Amino acid sequence: TDAPRTSFAARFRFLAKPAYTRFRLLGDTPVAGFSELTVRVDEFTASPPGITTVFIVENETTYLAFPPQPGGMVILGGGYAVTQLTELHWLNDRRLVYWGDLDTHGFAILDRLRRVFPHTESILMDRSTLTAHRGQWVTEPKPTREHLPSLTEEEADLYQSLVDDDFGHGVRLEQERVRFLAVQTALAGLHGSSSQPPHDEGWPGHPQG
Repeated sequence: TDAPRTSFAARFRFLAKPAYTRFRLLGDTPVAGFSELTVRVDEFTASPPGITTVFIVENETTYLAFPPQPGGMVILGGGYAVTQLTELHWLNDRRLVYWGDLDTHGFAILDRLRRVFPHTESILMDRSTLTAHRGQWVTEPKPTREHLPSLTEEEADLYQSLVDDDFGHGVRLEQERVRFLAVQTALAGLHGSSSQPPHDEGWPGHPQG
């Protein structure tokens, strides 16, 4: 695991393995001709040109199929490894939107991110999204019950409902199971648009189950 490897490196004064982050640009302006890159976190000291909104997601399917967004980029968060992004100080000057699994650990990751970047917003991590996808629920194997002080009132209320098994034992909605129409609608809402796509075509390349 990373922890023993890091301790070994420190003990023998070897260089520690650097942290990396993977991102896609969602607009029309690639970086040096690339629309997707994996870079060292400690070298990612400035935003790519033209970026106004940064999305963080946890699942590779949603990361790869994330809809185009003018001035947007999406980062593959990597679960609790999302805390590595604390070195990206330029995120303080960008709109930051987190979308994780709708389960107790998804809220715990959001809480950790918001402790560093208090302006972090969340999408599709609300009660209506959860209840609209009952047929897609799975079981969270090891829920957390920790105190999450950085959640909003609405987020904290839903988190407590999940902790208390109000919807059933260990209810979990993985983000790749959220209907693509719901994603498009949530993104339109971020821009103040009330328009919706005419029908739900499902995630590109991944038919909705």
